[in-house]
Amino acid sequence: MDYRGNKALDILLFFVMSTAWALNYSFLKFALVYEPPMVALLFRALFGAIFSIPFSYSTLKLMTKVGVGKLFVMSLLNVSVFMGLWFVGERTESSSISSILVYTYPIISVFLSWLFLSEKLSFLKVTGIVTGFGGVVVIFLDELSISYNVGLFLLVGSAVSWSIGTIYYKKYLRNADMGVVNTFQFVFAVPVVLVAAAFYGGFKPLTTDFILITIYMGAIGSSAAYFIYWSLIRKYKVSHVSPYLFSVPALSILFSTFLNNDKLTPLNLVGFGLIAVGIFISSR
Repeated sequence: MDYRGNKALDILLFFVMSTAWALNYSFLKFALVYEPPMVALLFRALFGAIFSIPFSYSTLKLMTKVGVGKLFVMSLLNVSVFMGLWFVGERTESSSISSILVYTYPIISVFLSWLFLSEKLSFLKVTGIVTGFGGVVVIFLDELSISYNVGLFLLVGSAVSWSIGTIYYKKYLRNADMGVVNTFQFVFAVPVVLVAAAFYGGFKPLTTDFILITIYMGAIGSSAAYFIYWSLIRKYKVSHVSPYLFSVPALSILFSTFLNNDKLTPLNLVGFGLIAVGIFISSR
């Protein structure tokens, strides 16, 4: 397959990944009807691990070669801390401000890629990222409701953790077997989140609907989507991939119109346009 074919496949895979992550927003709303945030995260990580193991079973013997310590740090940054802070922070802030703060990730990750990976930042790339982030803000502008409490710091912290996790993978694990990395980021997260769930919110009686929802969130919305994400981060620069992630909150709004009966507003459409312009500028 030539370069164009590979690039076309990568674009398709990115669309699959961003769609899976965008659907997580709607499914998370359903899951939180049945269980507290940390329990939802626990089952997301659990099913992510269960789904990942069969696809990487033959490579699990490489775990010690990759480094247990490195894999544990990877798990903390990209699952336990990132999603834990996000899920808890969203309990004190609206979903709109949560989406905006979590998706400061592209800005933070691009800055960190320049600082620690020596990736070059062009004027167009910076302009595109700022424009794309502006689009995310505009999408949620008419529902912004900010309560100035610890939730804001938790949400920013989640974006910082995700950004550091991406840089950490690129710097220390990009040549490691992706099956091992993807599997153990969930395996190591399960006991950590289990302890957090026991101390924060507790458990309610499990329901079939909750299990089915978290199976999707773990298997497709986490394991499969993250595997695609790491393959793209391995292949391309962080500053090349990150601006495209502004499409995730945009897609989440579109899916919410069908799954959560939300309505599209003129501001949503303007925000979509700004994100598209931002991504186009960054790609130049």
